[in-house]
Amino acid sequence: MKNIVVLLTIVLSLGIGQLWSQSSVENYQPLQCAGEMPADLSDLLGQKGKVKNNGSFVLAMLEEGRLLYGTPLNDYVQQIADNLLKDYPQLSSELHFYILKSPVVNAYSTEQGRIVVNEGLLAQVSNEAELAFILAHEIAHYAEHHQLQFDYNSRKLRTDFVAYFLNYYVRSREQETEADRVALERYFGHSPYSYAVIDGVFDVLEYGDLPFNEIPFDQKEVETSFYQFPANYFLDNVAPISDRSLITDTISTHPSLLKRRAAAKSQVQGLSNEGRKAFVQSENLFKEMRSLARLECIHQWLVTHQYDKVIYNCYVLKKEMPDNSYVDKALVSAYYGFSKHKNFSQISYTISPYKKVEGEMQQVSYFLSKLSRPESSLLALRQTWQALAKYPDDPYYMELLKDEVSDVFVKNKMKYTDFSDYPMGFDLGSLDTEPKSMRDSASSYGNKYEKLKRSNQPDMVKPTTKFKTANYMLVDIHRDSLLLALMNTVIQEEENNLILNAIATPSASDLSKIMIVKPLCYVEPTGDDLKSIQNASLKSDKLELRLTDNILKSAKKLKLDPLYFDAKMIQQFDTRQYNDYAILQQWYREYKIASGMEMCYQQLDELSRIAKQLDCSKICLVVTTCSKYRFFSYYKFQSLIFSVICPYTIPFAVAQLALPRYSTNVDVVITDFTTGKQHLHTSNNYYSSMSESYLNADVYDELYKYVKGKK
Repeated sequence: MKNIVVLLTIVLSLGIGQLWSQSSVENYQPLQCAGEMPADLSDLLGQKGKVKNNGSFVLAMLEEGRLLYGTPLNDYVQQIADNLLKDYPQLSSELHFYILKSPVVNAYSTEQGRIVVNEGLLAQVSNEAELAFILAHEIAHYAEHHQLQFDYNSRKLRTDFVAYFLNYYVRSREQETEADRVALERYFGHSPYSYAVIDGVFDVLEYGDLPFNEIPFDQKEVETSFYQFPANYFLDNVAPISDRSLITDTISTHPSLLKRRAAAKSQVQGLSNEGRKAFVQSENLFKEMRSLARLECIHQWLVTHQYDKVIYNCYVLKKEMPDNSYVDKALVSAYYGFSKHKNFSQISYTISPYKKVEGEMQQVSYFLSKLSRPESSLLALRQTWQALAKYPDDPYYMELLKDEVSDVFVKNKMKYTDFSDYPMGFDLGSLDTEPKSMRDSASSYGNKYEKLKRSNQPDMVKPTTKFKTANYMLVDIHRDSLLLALMNTVIQEEENNLILNAIATPSASDLSKIMIVKPLCYVEPTGDDLKSIQNASLKSDKLELRLTDNILKSAKKLKLDPLYFDAKMIQQFDTRQYNDYAILQQWYREYKIASGMEMCYQQLDELSRIAKQLDCSKICLVVTTCSKYRFFSYYKFQSLIFSVICPYTIPFAVAQLALPRYSTNVDVVITDFTTGKQHLHTSNNYYSSMSESYLNADVYDELYKYVKGKK
């Protein structure tokens, strides 16, 4: 068995991997790390298993590929820190600043001197000085040895550790008040930053969950002169933005912003602001960094499939950067992603419940919730069509377009004749004669072959009383030769696939390698107390290790060449390898969020490049959940009743009562991470005292089915 670490090391050391340079805002690509991995992070990886408290969060983010170093955002934050700490060289040498790929407005510090700044915070501040105060606040926490506490009062499976951590970590009220005071008195006070921004800092914390700006959403963004959606698809008035000053803020769960704001303003009252600035670095640089952070937030929302946030914030950004190619792509990706989820009836987590949304974005959340399946598919198709015309050389749009055409004509079973040639509201009676058919009379053909060719061209389609908005959404493009060709192609491919899936078996070359991801195992805790949760976490880790060993052995026995994909490999990575690893981790995270739905995932070109380097695009994912049944259960009661009827089964009933029983659910998925196409997906449930034995056997059986080409 070849380990993926060895393979990546050999491939990338030969220079096949690409060295990524940071892109500008105009030519934005998702940020990746640059330079050498900091020794601080390398040391953290070497301490795995011994890391405690909030240092484990930094380690988890590093292992998920969500921690950034060496980017323009890192450099910008470091320069601010240098301005704050110019009189404290020893403290400066102890601190390390990192950027976290998260749109949440947040920053926090650890006992080990690591200060993490979320991209969401950089995207929302109004000037450099506001960010400087928040950094000073976190520096004060470290300098004053404030202890971070954590609320474990939850039994929910935490699929997004970032969101869970940021929502549940707390500091005492006294520590928060002291951090504000020390920040202003010591670090911010000894810096060149303006005191006038202090009030604005608390505005950022109070309203940081809102979009980048508040602009009324124009219906023309989703309508044309050919069609309009029903009036009830849009709200007459959106919910006003409420006052959040009395609630806890987003930096951590501590005193109300109203009290913190008043205390900070009182502390700086009367202090001279002469010579102090809102921007020490240039204002243009600040705006560039903020725009970069905003594009990063858009990307993160796409990864987590929060499509209403992407659509509205892209609408806002297009006012500032109308020609930005990534904003265009993100908008197309959001409509596409939403339509995929809509067609598979799983939109609950892709848009926020509109009644819980405030401000202008509520219009977008409400509109998306009203769309039908055909309407969502057609709207996505129109968005992609326009982007393809603008960016004809980008293969991403053609991949989306083929999938969208398939959703319209195969998934939703719409026919070409379902689409009107006339716009909504057109008065057909105004036509002097019947619309001329595209089929001329037989006498006009030179020979029978011309007649056959002309007969394949469709007639003009007139609307009927049954036509709704969806039937008018392709008036301007449904006769385009490209769309007609794609329609015929996807329909034919669907028919061919039905046959091929029944008879085809994978070739030996397709099965030569498979990437094995460390299985995700979750043992439910037996109680809500911290000890029960920690014991369950320990059991989950041990089960993951045993199951990993079994998967690798099974793959080897079936003559597969498994590439093991695990966070431990980071210790042997350079920055280029870590960037590729982060892209795979991002895909894995997005794939889980999408529940394994077949679709085009983010950074398709990067995933294809990695697959080519590894000579492997198939990946095996195993997810299992185990829970212990209460002592008296239905199955035990059933055995007891049966033993009364048939005394010979009493020993079996006694064994049933004595042995602990577990419910184990396991999902085994083998998919192509470049296309999202699943080659195998099974889900089984076991109720037995020997659940783990069944689990191991099931994994082997599913890998066997894959090798034999069975689904």
